[in-house]
Amino acid sequence: MADVIHSPMPKPTSKKHAVQFQSPLIGIWWDNGTRLAVFVETPDPAKAVHGICDSDFAHDACWREAARQLSLSTDIEYFDVPRGRVMWHVKNAKSVILHGNGTSRDRLELIAAAFQLSNWDAETDTHYMIADVADDFFG
Repeated sequence: MADVIHSPMPKPTSKKHAVQFQSPLIGIWWDNGTRLAVFVETPDPAKAVHGICDSDFAHDACWREAARQLSLSTDIEYFDVPRGRVMWHVKNAKSVILHGNGTSRDRLELIAAAFQLSNWDAETDTHYMIADVADDFFG
C-alpha cells in the first residue's frame, strides 16, 4: 500500500457545506510509484462551471510542496512525475480522475481512495502525459 500525504484541506465555509460534502474531494495529485501527494478541497456546486467542480490548485504552483512530500528534488520538473486532477460532476454526482500514461489501474484505485471517491471514472488526458510519449505528442 502506498503512503498518501494530503495537503491541508481548507475549512468548509459553512456547517451545511461541511456536512453535505464530506466526500468526494477534488484537487490535484502526483504519484511517484510508492507515495501519493494530494492537494484536496471539498467541491462547492455553487462554484461549478458548466456543471463541473474543479479545484484552483495548479501543479506548477504546488510542485515545491509535492516534491518535498514525495522526497524528490525540486530540480525534477513537476511534469516528469505522473500527475493528474480530480473533478466532480454535479448532475450525476460522479468524479473523474484525469491522468496520463504513467498511471496504472491499481494506482488509480489508490488515488480514488485518497480522494474518497465511490462513483468515478478515469480518463487519460494528453496534458498529463510523461516521458517520451509527451515528447512525441508535443515535440
